Amino acid sequence: MTDQEEPNPLLICTMPFRVRYAECDPMGYLHHAHYWVYFEEVRTELLRRQGFVYRDLEAAGVLFVVHKLTCTFLRPVRYDDIVNVECRVERITHTRVDHSYAVLRGPEVCTRATSTLACVGRDGKPMVMPKELWPKP
Repeated sequence: MTDQEEPNPLLICTMPFRVRYAECDPMGYLHHAHYWVYFEEVRTELLRRQGFVYRDLEAAGVLFVVHKLTCTFLRPVRYDDIVNVECRVERITHTRVDHSYAVLRGPEVCTRATSTLACVGRDGKPMVMPKELWPKP
C-alpha cells in the first residue's frame, strides 16, 4: 500500500486497553506474554467486524492455528497506561492470514508485531479458507 492509498476499514481494527496491575511484572511493565492476549482480542474483533464469529467458524470445522509470531518491544508499557492496539490484515492467501500489530501510547509506537495464521480442518491439516472470509475489493 502506498502512502496515498486509504486502508480498507474492514482490514484494520484499533481498540483501547488500560494496562491492569495483574498484567505487569515486578517492575510495573506490561509482561511480554500479555501483549499476545491484546493482539488476539483485537484480531478477533477485526474478524467480528467483518461479520464472522470465530466460535461459529470453529463449529463449522474452520480453525486457525498460529504458524509464526514476531514482536519487537520499542518502549515499555506500564501499569495504568492507556494504549491503542492496532491490527491490520497484511496478506490473505487461500490458506493463511498475515497480520501486523502496533501498540501506541498516544502517537508513540511502543511495540510492533506480526502473526501468520494457517487455516486447518479438525484433522489439523491445511485447508482452503471459505471464500466469504476473503476481503471484498
